[in-house]
Amino acid sequence: MSQTKQILFISFLFLALAGGWLWQQSRTVIVQADVLAFDEQEATIRAIDKAIASVVNVMVYEKVTDTTYDTVGSKKKAEPKKILIGQGTGFLISANGWIITNKHVAEASKLGNSEYTVVLNDGRKFGAFLIGKDPFNDLAVLRILGNSFPYLSLAPTSNVPVGTTVMAIGNALGKYQNSVTKGIISGLSRNIIASDKKGKPVSLDNVLQTDAEINQGNSGGPLINLLGQVVGVNVAVDHSGSSIGFAIPADDVRPVINSIIKYGRIVRPWLGVRYVMITPELATELGLPVDKGALLITNEAGDPAVVAGSPADKAGLKLDDIILEANGTILGDRNTLLSLTQKQNPGDKMKVKVKRGAVTFETTIILEEYK
Repeated sequence: MSQTKQILFISFLFLALAGGWLWQQSRTVIVQADVLAFDEQEATIRAIDKAIASVVNVMVYEKVTDTTYDTVGSKKKAEPKKILIGQGTGFLISANGWIITNKHVAEASKLGNSEYTVVLNDGRKFGAFLIGKDPFNDLAVLRILGNSFPYLSLAPTSNVPVGTTVMAIGNALGKYQNSVTKGIISGLSRNIIASDKKGKPVSLDNVLQTDAEINQGNSGGPLINLLGQVVGVNVAVDHSGSSIGFAIPADDVRPVINSIIKYGRIVRPWLGVRYVMITPELATELGLPVDKGALLITNEAGDPAVVAGSPADKAGLKLDDIILEANGTILGDRNTLLSLTQKQNPGDKMKVKVKRGAVTFETTIILEEYK
């Protein structure tokens, strides 16, 4: 065999071997992708199976007086009755019947005389009573009597990354109990203004954004990860877009649960200021000297930036002050003034760094219980 033929033979043999190797590698990649897809499917099923028994349907009734009349228009009798005025979702957080839901679910009654029925995934029904409503977040706690209920645990969310797989579970449209949708965490630390059925504006601070479909009736339900842990509490939807939902992060729910366990009610520390978190865009618009922090402002109703007699007032804070840091943590998207304050307890001291005009100073605020 000539040298040329040997070289050609070796070249062709190499190409043939290389082609086989490439085919094998592509086959391996396909198999690995199939395995990964199967693994996520299995993880999804396991997570839902773990969580769904702890998710409940919250039915809100309003007590009214039904007056009947005879044929000549005379009042015959007045009978009290209950009418169903709203439905939402909640989830058990303890074996003895504590339930987390949204405040706007618990406040569905315009008359303020709500009664609650909770329906478990297995069909059992319980009368529930309202333990408390969070004054600073769209959260409420209900209670049903009993023991050995299945319940969910909370995931740490301070470092949850965008792209995390999540599932929303809830009473979709008030008639499809414990429906599940799947998506990802698509945004972090969103600050939005939502409105309830009464048109009342609700400020939602530091919420997670997800493309897992959140439907009417899902409010108060859990947003879970692939471990079946609660990442957030489903709270709102932006109807101007597609698949833009929001959930209160689990780390902001944890103080409510700890308070319930410790005190049997919701106890929140109070600072006593009205503020807006500064963004680079807002800093440019208002000509602010910094692009991060909490700017103390009056609201649209003209309420003061610093509540008279509040802890912030006692510490000397004023309108247009910018709080830059709290206990050494720089305020920003993921560390809002509310989230940092709610990690404290009434009576705790919180050292803040404040910018007032050209002067920057530090002061200490002694937090009080909100009442």
